[in-house]
Formats: sequence, structure tokens, C-alpha cells
Amino acid sequence: MNWHTAELPELELLQKCAVSNRLLANNYSAVNCLLYQEKYRFQIAVQDGWIFGRYEERDSLSFSFPHHIDGDMSGLGTVLALLAEEAKASASGLSFRNITLEEKEILLSHFPAAMAEKDEGLGDYIYLTEKLSTLPGKKYSKKRNHVSQFRKKHADFVFQKLTGDNLNCALQVAEAWLAESRAAGLDDVSASVLEMEKSIIHAAIKDFGLFSEIAGMTGGLLFVQDEPVAFCIASLLSPSVTDVHFEKCLAAFAQDGGYAVINNEFSKTVPTEYINREEDLGIPGLRKAKLSYYPEMVLEKFNVRI
Repeated sequence: MNWHTAELPELELLQKCAVSNRLLANNYSAVNCLLYQEKYRFQIAVQDGWIFGRYEERDSLSFSFPHHIDGDMSGLGTVLALLAEEAKASASGLSFRNITLEEKEILLSHFPAAMAEKDEGLGDYIYLTEKLSTLPGKKYSKKRNHVSQFRKKHADFVFQKLTGDNLNCALQVAEAWLAESRAAGLDDVSASVLEMEKSIIHAAIKDFGLFSEIAGMTGGLLFVQDEPVAFCIASLLSPSVTDVHFEKCLAAFAQDGGYAVINNEFSKTVPTEYINREEDLGIPGLRKAKLSYYPEMVLEKFNVRI
């Protein structure tokens, strides 16, 4: 199979596949397939109308669930047999990564002897856009208080949608946020992860125009006294889901409720029914923060070994 690193001209094909299959999982986001391929050593292959993905980890390979570009999954059995043949060259055999519960059940129906293991850090937190934009009821009272606190302390704040004209402001926040993180003291691994995130944010902003045109990339900025203090970047994953890729707020404003405000203000601009705020990576603090917004579902992910 023609495995290769996805390139920008393939963005439209990847986006069509996600839209046609009405996918929910952020690992199938066309934008993520391009932005995170180096971090996760991810490659794609396009063959007979299907898009395949694979991850390389040392000497082992694992595949993502294949999807037909037009959403026609009737030939899945043949395609899975093709992957089984492809996996013969790998010492790890045929295995799949980032598999949803529905996809896991399909794989088990084709490979009854397969073993599946839940990956606790990779589940996607998916929210109703209406709830994030209105923060209704008693359970969101803390979030409303955070927003009120920010409004009282920074009455002059302004929210702007991200456009080609204010992208430099998002970069300004990203650089300042990274500097704050470095100053907090990091081990070598954490510093390396931050540098990778910096390059990914730069790539998203560099190609914002194309991402916006083909994959509906959007986002928001918070300004206080005309200075940018927070930003988020998102894109259209599929017809009902907007995927939030990045959300950063400078520390001095985060403690005043800045994250709650950028989340709330941006959600008011989102046209889809759901917002996917991606995984928690097994980080307790991140998990607590994502649960505090009461997700409509946590889309579980599994690793499946045949």
C-alpha cells in the first residue's frame, strides 16, 4: 500500500471522508491528520476509494479504522482482509488504535478472537453546543460565576472571531503562554512536548486560510485593554461536530476565569450541534477540567489486537 505522510492537497479528500461518514472522533479530523502526523508518526494510504491510517511505534504498527471516502462501508470485509495481509510484515501483527466502541464491535464481528483494551486517556469529551454557550441550570453555576468574575474584573474585554486579520494575535498569546509554561520549570520530556505543540500551532495558523476554506477552521480571541490574552482554534470535524484543537489563556487572566469566557464566547459562534474538546491524555487535572463542563458523552477509545 502507498503509505505516506498526508499533504495539504489531500485535505479536501480527508475532509470529505470525515463528513461523508459523519464521524465524531477527533483522530479522524482532517485537520488533525495533517497537524499531528509527526507527533504520532501517522501516515495514510488512499486506495480504491478508501482512506487508511497507520501509527508507527518503535518496531510495531497499528492501524486506524478504515473509512470509504463516500461513506459506503459495504466493502469493509475485503478492506480488513487487505490490512491483515499488510500487517504480516509487522512483528506486532494486526492491531488497531483509537477505535471507538462501535468500531470495536465491528472488528470483533470480523475477528472473533480479537482482544480489545480500553485506552483511558484517549476518550473524546463531546458536549452539546447549546449548553456550553448558555451554561444553563444549577450544575453550571460555577462556570457562570467564573464568567461573571471575569466580566467584573475586566469589563472592557472584547471577544473576536479568529480571522486572517488577527492571526498574529493568536500567535502572540501562544508564545506568551509557552514562555509562562517554560518559566514554571519543566523536565526535558515536557519541554519537548511544548516545543512540538508550538510547531503545531504555528502550522495551523500558517495554513489557516486553506484550513478555513476546506475544513471550516475558525476560532476566537479574547482581548483585555486591547491586548490579546486568550485564543482557541477549531475546525469542522463533520456535519454535527466542531473540534476544538487548541485553547490557551495567559495565567493572570486564567485565574480570573479566562478559560471559561473564551469557551463560552466561542461556543456562541459554533453552528454545529456538538463540540468535541478532545481527550484528556490521562492527565488528572485536564480530566477534571473537561468533566467540569458536563460532557454529553465521553467517546471511549480502544486498542484492538487480532
